[in-house]
Amino acid sequence: MRDFSRKDRLSDQIKRETADILQNVLKDPGIGFVTITDVELTSDLRYAKVFYSVLGDESDKARSGKALTKSLGVIQSELARRLNIRKAPLISFHLDTSAEYGAKMEKLFKKIEEERNERDDEGSSERE
Repeated sequence: MRDFSRKDRLSDQIKRETADILQNVLKDPGIGFVTITDVELTSDLRYAKVFYSVLGDESDKARSGKALTKSLGVIQSELARRLNIRKAPLISFHLDTSAEYGAKMEKLFKKIEEERNERDDEGSSERE
């Protein structure tokens, strides 16, 4: 079984703590329904990309992005206080669109499958 590296453990802790800060510390209604999906740390542990998804339409995503950017200082300082390391990584927020992309691809695959089934049905009825 593989041991998790320090980078993996710190990424996971940043993910959990950031989600907790958004839910319990910040009182900004502009943030909306934000879910922290992933954290990517640089190899030197100085910078962290925090990926998030938003439940809602494009305007909700834009509003949440602006609110997160506005609250970045508070989030950064609270995160630094909670992490038990000498120097907390600088964080930046990035919208995670992978769920939307996956849903779009799933829809395309279903459409292809339906078209294939229609062609197979037409071909079998012509043979009869």
